[in-house]
Amino acid sequence: MKRNIQIQLLMYIPDVLLLVLAVFAFVGMFNQYQQALFIVIGLLIALMIIRTIFINNLIRKLYTSRIIDIRTLINAFKKGKYKLRTEQPRGDDALADIHRDLVIVGTHFDNIISSQQGEIEKLRELYDSIVLSLNSYFLVLNEREEIIFANEVFCKKFQISLEYIAGKKIDDIFYFVTGRIKESIQQVKRNGSSVVLEKTHLLSNERISIIADIKISYITVKGENQIVLVMDDITNRCRKDYQISLISQISESIQHDDRLDHVLHTILTGVTSGTGLGFNRAMLFLKDEKRHILSGRMAVGPDTIEEAIKIWNSVASEREENNNVAIEDTAEGKGQELLKKVQTASFDLKEDNLLVRVLNTATSIHIHDASIDSRVDENIKKFIDVNEFVIVPLVAGNRTIGVIVADNKFNQIPVGVDSVDLLSIFAYQAALSIESYNNLEMVQDEMDKIQHRQEAIVESEKLAAVGRIASHIAHEIRNPLVTMGGYARRIIQQTDSEIPKGAQVHKAANVIINEADRLEKILSNVMDFTRSSPFILKFNNINEVIEDTVNLLRNLFQERRVEIDLQLGDDIPLVKSDFNQMKQVMLNLLQNSIDATASHGKIYVETVMRNKKVVIIVRDTGPGFEQDDIEKVFDPFFSTKVTGVGLGLAIVKKIIMDHGGEITATNRENGAEVQISLPLPG
Repeated sequence: MKRNIQIQLLMYIPDVLLLVLAVFAFVGMFNQYQQALFIVIGLLIALMIIRTIFINNLIRKLYTSRIIDIRTLINAFKKGKYKLRTEQPRGDDALADIHRDLVIVGTHFDNIISSQQGEIEKLRELYDSIVLSLNSYFLVLNEREEIIFANEVFCKKFQISLEYIAGKKIDDIFYFVTGRIKESIQQVKRNGSSVVLEKTHLLSNERISIIADIKISYITVKGENQIVLVMDDITNRCRKDYQISLISQISESIQHDDRLDHVLHTILTGVTSGTGLGFNRAMLFLKDEKRHILSGRMAVGPDTIEEAIKIWNSVASEREENNNVAIEDTAEGKGQELLKKVQTASFDLKEDNLLVRVLNTATSIHIHDASIDSRVDENIKKFIDVNEFVIVPLVAGNRTIGVIVADNKFNQIPVGVDSVDLLSIFAYQAALSIESYNNLEMVQDEMDKIQHRQEAIVESEKLAAVGRIASHIAHEIRNPLVTMGGYARRIIQQTDSEIPKGAQVHKAANVIINEADRLEKILSNVMDFTRSSPFILKFNNINEVIEDTVNLLRNLFQERRVEIDLQLGDDIPLVKSDFNQMKQVMLNLLQNSIDATASHGKIYVETVMRNKKVVIIVRDTGPGFEQDDIEKVFDPFFSTKVTGVGLGLAIVKKIIMDHGGEITATNRENGAEVQISLPLPG
């Protein structure tokens, strides 16, 4: 301010002096000094010129520096720097005022930004606190799908540090990443919309496994695109829901399934499913009271780590479509070696090994390291082939019916106490299901026996009724037949064959005799069917019975031009039977086949061992049975032949039933087939 006043005074001094001298010169007061006056005036004019040049340079320098200061402030404002340490502008001109106003505005802006920065820092701290304290696992990837952030909960759960995983891809920290996750990340990058994956199985390289709902989102931070994965661990919830669903479905499958192995497979599927108990492998052994052994019955689990990954992926895909328990085998063709190994294994109940010990004590055993645990003998080590495993009893009521062995051979996740407790609870429920199935099976067997007895009683009553009727008819018919035959023979004896009329009478008498003989044979068959014949039971070779019958009919085969093909099995055991009765069976069956087979046809007779029974199969190339007649062919007096009585197959069935066997008739592609099963002596 003072400097500006001094400059202004300096500017006006020459002007004042020049004005005074001009006045003096005008009035002529200094005429005697006129020359000197002009010299002074010239000096003053020179001084004014010098002043003008000096003042202009001084003003230029002064204003230029102020303009530079103002420009510096404006450039700082452009860069977001609103508070600068600059000297306060001097003077009261417009530039000084502008400079001061800019400094004041900058100060205000700086105060506002400082206040907002504090709020931003508070929000950032709050955001970091929320992210770091979330129970959900939080993972952030960059555009190249590299990990740039993970919250503390994620790092703690999977036992890794942020420094270790920073810059890595999720494939590098998880043992396998399902195709659903990879595909969803690409979908989010393409569309920008969020994707939610439910019940996804994750397994880290440290063998830590979880089931999670994963939300994948796309965000932009400071112009950079990022992918955010928020994972909610629902493992425990899924296990509980799954166990409830599994027990319900096992109970339902028992009511609709007639195979115990299928029920056992369902039980072990629950033990090994990712949403169930989550074990890698499960083996089930049942107590066999008759043989005094613990017998391997069922196993579920992969044979290799490659199979394990395929199973986990397939289960994850199916889980998205269906929340129910996969009762059917989702890993078809896998784990066959384990299944075969278990089903061929058995342990004597007198042995002192872990499996038998659990069976006898009904107490679970958790082996943490089989290599150093003295309770594990070499046979068990070799059989189970893993260091850590669990054995739990199957207890139904007050008795133990078997054991379940479970382990994590492939992902090597340590078996926790909670897993052992869950397996024990599940095994108890499974044991009740197995026992219920066994009881149901026993009831079904008893019902089948009752039904067979009822059918036998009905058949017996039917045969008895037929027998009574046949006996009555035979008695009523036989007497007239005897009389007719006797008189016919007397006519023949007394007739002179040389007399023409006598020849005709002779011929008629022969017809009467032949028809009477035929009726006698029919009556004999009826009587043979209705009365019980004494059996002479001996150990006979069925192959010899068949060969003897075929030799008896050899001429008939040749006469009808029918080929007989015998396919008799080697080492067919002896069957306790009546040789003549069995020969009668084969004779009736072969005669029926010959009658049904056209010229140049073929008849096959085969013997095999099947399910501890000797099976006889008679098959021909005839037209077969009528579909509606198959159920009737063994009924008495049912016949499709014009001249048949309908007792041949009925007699065959009666003989086979008297031997404790079974007989069935079916149609094959090129003819009929009759199959006989004869039990071996116990």
